[in-house]
Amino acid sequence: MLNNAESTLGWTVSSILGDSGPSALHRPDKLALVWENGALTYHQLRSRSLKIAGALRAMGLETGDRVASLLFNRGEIFELYFACAFAGLTLVPISFRLTASEIASIVEDSGSKVVFVETELFSVLREAVNTLSAAPRIITLETARGGDEYEALAEEHPPLAAAIPHEIQMILYTSGTTGKPKGVVMRSLAVMWCAMQQVTQFRITRDTVMLLNAPMYNTAAMNESSIPTFLMGGTVAIMPSRGWSAERLGEFTAQWGVTHALIFPSMFRNMIEADDRRPLPLQSMKWWYTGGENCPPALIAEVRRRWSDIHLAIAYGSTESGLPTLIEGEDIERHPGSVGRCVPGQSVRLLDADGTDVPIGGIGDVWTAGPSVMRNYWNAPQLDAETVRHGWLKIGDLATMDDDGWIYIVGRSKDLIISKGQNIYPAEIENVIRQHPAVIDVAVVGLPDEEFTEVVCAAIVPRNDMAPSKEEIMSFLLTRLASYKKPRHILFLDSFPIRNATKVDKKELAKICADLIGI
Repeated sequence: MLNNAESTLGWTVSSILGDSGPSALHRPDKLALVWENGALTYHQLRSRSLKIAGALRAMGLETGDRVASLLFNRGEIFELYFACAFAGLTLVPISFRLTASEIASIVEDSGSKVVFVETELFSVLREAVNTLSAAPRIITLETARGGDEYEALAEEHPPLAAAIPHEIQMILYTSGTTGKPKGVVMRSLAVMWCAMQQVTQFRITRDTVMLLNAPMYNTAAMNESSIPTFLMGGTVAIMPSRGWSAERLGEFTAQWGVTHALIFPSMFRNMIEADDRRPLPLQSMKWWYTGGENCPPALIAEVRRRWSDIHLAIAYGSTESGLPTLIEGEDIERHPGSVGRCVPGQSVRLLDADGTDVPIGGIGDVWTAGPSVMRNYWNAPQLDAETVRHGWLKIGDLATMDDDGWIYIVGRSKDLIISKGQNIYPAEIENVIRQHPAVIDVAVVGLPDEEFTEVVCAAIVPRNDMAPSKEEIMSFLLTRLASYKKPRHILFLDSFPIRNATKVDKKELAKICADLIGI
């Protein structure tokens, strides 16, 4: 029977582990979490989270206060996630890749009053908080276990008596290409709605073992994959956040019996190379999805051919948007390059600069609306005004739609190259160059030019055993791209600068290319 507090909360993150959740009605001894250094059943996860929730309120934190985490991938992050949900607090996961000044900016902007930090990251956090006028309380976790201070909160403190309602579950800071990081306000209802979308679209059940293959300050780990799996009473398996390799992914998949996973396109490339050396042990895998980066049709076709018994989907969205579109199975070959059609519970429009719907086949900005879409950024009204209008969110991508509703991304709005009055979309050029057998990856940026205003520059990461020349790449493009789209500059690099763990930082890449060319 529901208690009064939970009945007033309704459909929230805290209810996943509440009286109406799988821990009570299904299998409390079912494995909820497993990671390199530990494991928790649903009963243990609920018990420890309630005790941490009680401890946080006993520290004097009030409803709506923020609690930050600066941690590598580990199960304790979800204890904090649910503890905040029970205690009416807001979790602020911080990237362990950030500098002290960037961490200080997030702690100050969010007003976090407590920070849980990895021992190894304590020095950079201390440097960060020393610059703040009001320093938060710091609780340190040891590498292989929580440590005495943390375990006292999770094991010895009296549990919170009843869940406390609060709308904002989490603030996720995304690394902006200009200015300070922006905080995406994640409301509990939006998190739950997105979870239900993924339950239905990704075929998640109580038997699912979902591999978290992304850093746990990213929506791919903190909202996608994990929350829908908890909602259904499945098991969340956490990959370590450092030392990723295709071989390690295979080892953990076999060890934990993983059935579902998010695999980024760049990971697929490594997996194909590793599988050529020695077949990866993926026998338990049934379903995986990809996204978060450009998905080259040639790469996706190879993945589906090589692992034909694993169902594949391509999901499209952003931290702010939830899951607007999806394409899966045979449709991927029928509509190469498409990110899918609008999923249930979401609306999508393509608008021009004046806010008018573009005609079929036209190119417009992608806007989306629905319960899983964020309503605002944290303390950023100007950014809200630019991005959110009447419940619709501007994702920042340019796309086209065909007669049957299939959507094709042609590039980021800010990445659009205008060369002598011609609009050039980097994703189109990247997809063509990636088809060259000697190319592992490519990123296209615009560089300043006196005559053309901007010119196309293609930065290419070649395969180790194949070294294509610029002339060979240009010859390959001769019949595949219109003349005005061809790169003026071609550079070969060992790797690309990365932001948000998975995305190429094109602003930084453009600087690198300009320096190499001498512009």
